[in-house]
Amino acid sequence: MQDRFMDEVQTWSAEGHTPTGRSGHRISCSESFLYCVGGYNPSCGPLQETWRLNLSTCEWEQISDPSNTPKASVSHCLTSCGRDLLMMGGTSFPFGSLLSSQVEACDVNTGQWRSLGTSGHSPPQLYGQAVRRLGDNMYVVGGTSGYHFSMHAHALHLPTLTWTCLAPHGILKDGEPQGRYRAEVGVVPGRLVVVGGADAYNVFFLDELPVLSLDTGKWEMVKTHPDPLVNAYPSPRRCHAAVQKDTELYVIGGTDGSEVQSDVWKLDLIYLTWTKVNLQLPKPLYFHDAALTKSGYLYVYGGLSSIGSTDRSSTVYRARLDTPPLLEAAWESFTHCPALKTTPSASSTAPTARDLLAAGVPRNLVIRLGNLKKGRASNLKEERCDY
Repeated sequence: MQDRFMDEVQTWSAEGHTPTGRSGHRISCSESFLYCVGGYNPSCGPLQETWRLNLSTCEWEQISDPSNTPKASVSHCLTSCGRDLLMMGGTSFPFGSLLSSQVEACDVNTGQWRSLGTSGHSPPQLYGQAVRRLGDNMYVVGGTSGYHFSMHAHALHLPTLTWTCLAPHGILKDGEPQGRYRAEVGVVPGRLVVVGGADAYNVFFLDELPVLSLDTGKWEMVKTHPDPLVNAYPSPRRCHAAVQKDTELYVIGGTDGSEVQSDVWKLDLIYLTWTKVNLQLPKPLYFHDAALTKSGYLYVYGGLSSIGSTDRSSTVYRARLDTPPLLEAAWESFTHCPALKTTPSASSTAPTARDLLAAGVPRNLVIRLGNLKKGRASNLKEERCDY
């Protein structure tokens, strides 16, 4: 079966100012918005800012700038909790010159960042870590100082903001994996699985993966199973992107240092079996990022297409991983209305939140049209984004 390509999202901004292309950023999705934090562009340097893309109108809006965005905004960790984006780790430019282990929170309704006080055994100050949230815990693995590569594994219990060290990393013991950065991670009850990544000399293969037992704190290198149809594994890679859907991890793009990939693979985190997905990026990418909505839309943003390039992508791609619920399909059709892609002040025909509610559009869908600056649906708040 021929692979299908992800769709390019045609984005815009009422202010005529959209985010510059970037790498080393992180993204997160709610049902309403794609959030992008930080990144790097060689023409601009580190991008100390936060943007959000309205997924219904495809409009970009900048919600924070360097005056109130954390400085370590390149190759950091990003997840969500309630109405907050949570950022940890990261660096600035020159890479490794600034390191952080501080947990920062951004209120998605105001764009304001604040530092959170945590307790327990926090991770070391690194960048390029892998992160995954499962339930009440945010798991952080690996990373680099620019000179040393780590395989530290920590969990932050979000209700109490307490760190637990799951596996320290010092002198390598037999069977323990090498330290790495720009890997990805999947988590299921009792098990944490690290996919790919690199150190100063190696880009790691994906036929054998580091698996951490969350019960014993012990690492084990475990052989995976190839795709039974093509009898193959994904190629070695770093700087790939990944999203987790239930017990499956989707791995998107990446590079081995010489070739850049556009493929998509799926790893069953229980049985460690690979499946090549009939889906491709329209162009190869690495140092990009990906996020998944609750209704099953996969979004990919940013990155580079060739080794050593100075060009960073500003394109958003998306694809459905499964059939949408009927309400989501109806909303998607409704949002093709051109009037939704204008401000109420720019068009007398642009509907307001009150108009849509009076017409019977469910409140939770009207919320998705919210915009901080223009006040559309200004009396309605963004829904929780903790998935």
